Amino acid sequence: MKRKIILLITLLLLSYGYSNAQYGPVVSFTYDDGSDTWPALFNVFQEYGFPAVVYINALNWWVNGAGYNAVNTLLEMKAAGWEVSNHTYNHDLGVTETNVSQMKSWLDSHEFPNSGFASPNNDWSHSRVNIVKKYSSYYSRATELPGMSQPFDLYHIERINLTNRDNITTIRTMLDSAVANNKWIIFIAHEFGGTYRTPDDTWYQSDSLLRLVLNAVVERGIPVKSVREVINDFFPPDCVIECSKDSMQFPVLPYFEQPENQAEPPVFNTSVWNEYWHNTTWTDPHLIGSPVVYYNTSNDSLQVMKFHRYVLNGQYDVTATILLKNPGGTYRLYYSFDSTNTAQYNVVVNKNSDVSLGPVTVTNGQFALYTQNADVVSGGAGDVGWAFIKLFAKPLLVNIKVFLEGPYNGSGTMTTTLNTQGLIPKYQPFKKAPWNYLGTEARATFPANVVDWVLIELRSDSTTIVSKRAGLLLSDGSVVDVDGSGPVKFKGISNGNYYVVVRHRNHLAIMTSSAIALSSSSPLYDFTIAQSQAYGTDPLVALPGGGFGMIAGDGNNSTIITASDVTPIITNLNNFAYLDADVNMSAIVTAADVTKIISNLNKSTNVP
Repeated sequence: MKRKIILLITLLLLSYGYSNAQYGPVVSFTYDDGSDTWPALFNVFQEYGFPAVVYINALNWWVNGAGYNAVNTLLEMKAAGWEVSNHTYNHDLGVTETNVSQMKSWLDSHEFPNSGFASPNNDWSHSRVNIVKKYSSYYSRATELPGMSQPFDLYHIERINLTNRDNITTIRTMLDSAVANNKWIIFIAHEFGGTYRTPDDTWYQSDSLLRLVLNAVVERGIPVKSVREVINDFFPPDCVIECSKDSMQFPVLPYFEQPENQAEPPVFNTSVWNEYWHNTTWTDPHLIGSPVVYYNTSNDSLQVMKFHRYVLNGQYDVTATILLKNPGGTYRLYYSFDSTNTAQYNVVVNKNSDVSLGPVTVTNGQFALYTQNADVVSGGAGDVGWAFIKLFAKPLLVNIKVFLEGPYNGSGTMTTTLNTQGLIPKYQPFKKAPWNYLGTEARATFPANVVDWVLIELRSDSTTIVSKRAGLLLSDGSVVDVDGSGPVKFKGISNGNYYVVVRHRNHLAIMTSSAIALSSSSPLYDFTIAQSQAYGTDPLVALPGGGFGMIAGDGNNSTIITASDVTPIITNLNNFAYLDADVNMSAIVTAADVTKIISNLNKSTNVP
């Protein structure tokens, strides 16, 4: 007898629908095959602090060739946040079971796990998808479309060439469209070099072109992520139901396919569920990478469909990718997380989209969604399809308050001069030593009350680091997530007791005096109320008018304030810029910054 599924449902909203959180814009840079020009390419990305993706063949002349030291270069790329993924073992043999699986084994054996897939020769078909999905988390190909809109198609990820034939004016327009419409652009090239504006060069990407594009991305504050990172953001590992997968549906349905030479999907049998695999981009955004499970709004007596999978116990927000075979209509879908009432909740859909289905708490390792019918809200009867159901674990929240001595103005707030002067970088500044944090947090613009970036670190004990995230420090001492929506979010971290470390570019780091309870509803932890809130002896500085703050003056990031912290001030005297030497964060390096250092001379961090 199967265990009864116990799901405790907590409604946070009166109704559900399209997710309020908009993902994007985002850009990824990808390179195929393997080339001895890639080390130089890597150096350019290191200058900008961005990751990229390489799809390699094990038998590629550079990867497999003697004297190139390619694997070590790839490992160095991986350490810098790059994704190294599958492009088949032998490029010439195409997408076969052996060729894909051998490359997967090669990647795993060389410490490149969890690989995605890019098609050699741009090959793509349903049969190839069925091979690739056994070994890779996604399937990508070049389509020359200028960016993808949501919902993203897991097994038909689209890439566009960025090579020397391309014009930077066109690329800038494409990036502006991505910003305006929250699109994901994935650029593709093969080798690094050649000459920008060479007609018909669809292979090489020159240094000048790459820098023009990277500068355009930076100007717009667009996050740069690996393909796998974006996929994991949208399809959380081990928390996705692919609705057409036999092991995740009941009753189990056979699928039928749209013939490649047939322009439109056929008329479905309205008396049964239809599991159908499209081959054409029949609406926008489209989805052709997986079969979709459809029901027709004219039938209220279908067998109940159960979509299910095992997941870890915890609290989740549930979304579903819903497709409409008949664009132009509006439909109300009924569903439940409880088999006793399959119409307990409903959501209205009028386009292909990812929709929010509300929160759920899983208590016995099993999740299930039940659905049986949908109604017409406007338009005629139509077919409504379920493609994916995704469970997003509620993030652990770090809800803290902290002051920096440098910009503190004596009235319970800090100045925002770096912000008002437009000096705060759009990308988190902790990628360099000593922090070496590779996070992709970024913002195009900043709210008026932002003081600066800070780095938040979680530790399971006083020395063991569990996770890091960059956040934004506000003038009142609040630390918020980069999206500005509330406390800093840590995904994939279990509720529990953690030490919290706060780091800043030119202030001594602090840590909570003990491990504190963190969850998806963490209470405020206020560092500003007492010395005893932070770890160690006198870890904070008393501030004018009361309260405590992080100690200013560590301009060289050595964890101790000494005379050597004056050197960068002398070097940068009177410079107007975003500099660690600007200890009081006035946007200009002056003698006043030396005063801060002298007042805190020989103080050091208490963080182990």
